[in-house]
Amino acid sequence: MTELNNIPPQYEQEEEIDIMEYVIKLWKKRSMIIKWCCVGAVIGLVVGFSLPKTYKAGTTLAPETEQKVGSGVSSIASMMGVSLNNSVDAISVEMFPDVVHSTPFIVGLFDLPVEFERKDTVVNTTLLDYMLEYQKAPWWSAVIKAPFKALGWCISLVKGGEEEEEELSAGTPNPVNLTKKERGVVKYFAENIMINVDKKSGKTQIELEMQDPLVVYTVVQAVMDHLKEYMSDYRTSKVRQDVANMTLIYDQRKADYYKAQQAYAQYIDGNKNVILQSAQAEQERLQQEMNLAYQVYSQVATQLEAARIKEQEAKPVFAILEPAVIPNQKAAPSKAKMLVIFTFLAGCCAAAWALFGDDLLAKLKEITSAK
Repeated sequence: MTELNNIPPQYEQEEEIDIMEYVIKLWKKRSMIIKWCCVGAVIGLVVGFSLPKTYKAGTTLAPETEQKVGSGVSSIASMMGVSLNNSVDAISVEMFPDVVHSTPFIVGLFDLPVEFERKDTVVNTTLLDYMLEYQKAPWWSAVIKAPFKALGWCISLVKGGEEEEEELSAGTPNPVNLTKKERGVVKYFAENIMINVDKKSGKTQIELEMQDPLVVYTVVQAVMDHLKEYMSDYRTSKVRQDVANMTLIYDQRKADYYKAQQAYAQYIDGNKNVILQSAQAEQERLQQEMNLAYQVYSQVATQLEAARIKEQEAKPVFAILEPAVIPNQKAAPSKAKMLVIFTFLAGCCAAAWALFGDDLLAKLKEITSAK
């Protein structure tokens, strides 16, 4: 019994948390919590009305895939997150997001013609110009940027010259030498173009949010078209090179055949009544050369036609499962969501202050008074 009575205090059972004490504290501070919630609701409404509207457009396409032996095993493996694709292609369906988010692909969209309405007028410009000149921003972005602009202006005065604005690239931008603004546009699309690929079926979904419904539809449609063109160029690049090489060989063999045919015809016309054995031997030689040239020319023509057929077969086929449409309702911001989020956060902060704020202030006063 003496051993039990000598248990150190730190090993005694800790006191349970008194929930009612916290509830009483919150009830006493209910007016403050309500005021904080009202302030949070007002801030949520201000944020909701200040954010520019955005519209979402999307499309879904399915690329043509070749069925191989063991497709059932591949399907089971894809369900487990393992890819058994033994295709020799360096770029497969799974790499569509990397292709679309790459800098050269996005830069290829800069010259895309877009059309939108602004102040009862229709504006026609390029996608790059739209992103740099016609994008709306919340009012606080100007407030945040103001000190940095003032600092840059002061630095330019100290250096004795005006701050020069960065000029955009003349003509088509170079993907390896972009300006700061152009890099910002590339970053925006790389972060906002959503590409979801189903590894099992290859179904690809493309989605994008922008501030204008017609512009976002145009961009999504262009992304889909450029992706199809990119894959078509990649799949047919080697075959197109083979066709080009075969075309050169075909033209050469065609010229050789016509030359041999012309030489044989001229010799026959010039030696109609000649019965010498040497003349007949020369005629046979020219005829054999013409026949040989024709055989080679015919074989090359057959190979060229086969290469052209292979080029057509190599072009990938994409089935449009869900075409892009012009959105008629905004996707964001949701004023109700902003209201709920900011009200909830304000209420949580007020509750935390009501429970622990007074004790924290008291401890701070004791520390300062002790010093």
